[in-house]
Amino acid sequence: MNIFLTAETLGEETEADLVDWLVSDGASVAQGEALCQIETSKTTSEFEAPASGRITLHAEEGDVVELDTVIAVIE
Repeated sequence: MNIFLTAETLGEETEADLVDWLVSDGASVAQGEALCQIETSKTTSEFEAPASGRITLHAEEGDVVELDTVIAVIE
């Protein structure tokens, strides 16, 4: 079962900068592991894996992403 990861809505913000991936494309990740850092005009947050599996990245460091856009998939 695939789990689609989206940048979570943070207050009234509609987009965020994907500052840094903390994992590599195709890596195995564990539930609760920090995946990336996302920054809005008001805050920087770490995004954690909601489940364990192999991750496929759909956004790159430095991308500005809409907060409901898929940035990665865990299989």
